[in-house]
Amino acid sequence: MQKIIKFLKEVAVEFKNITWPKKDTLIQLTIVVISISIIISLILGGFDYLFTKSFALIGNLKNEPSAPVEQVAEPSIIPLPTVASTTGTIKQ
Repeated sequence: MQKIIKFLKEVAVEFKNITWPKKDTLIQLTIVVISISIIISLILGGFDYLFTKSFALIGNLKNEPSAPVEQVAEPSIIPLPTVASTTGTIKQ
């Protein structure tokens, strides 16, 4: 318990040594941080847009057929026989 009390007293002493920034400095630094965040987000968003469009363009180029492809009709689905249809009776 004595270690905790000693620690808290040291923390109080250190808090008295802190020099907090003035209001004008705080406002200026806040504006700088917000400005840099907006600039970085615009740059990253631009790169994301360019990469998305370029990959979509590459994907479209690979999927374009060189000659017309005939449409093949899908095969009809034939149900598998069940126990009732093969024996004529229903088992429960």
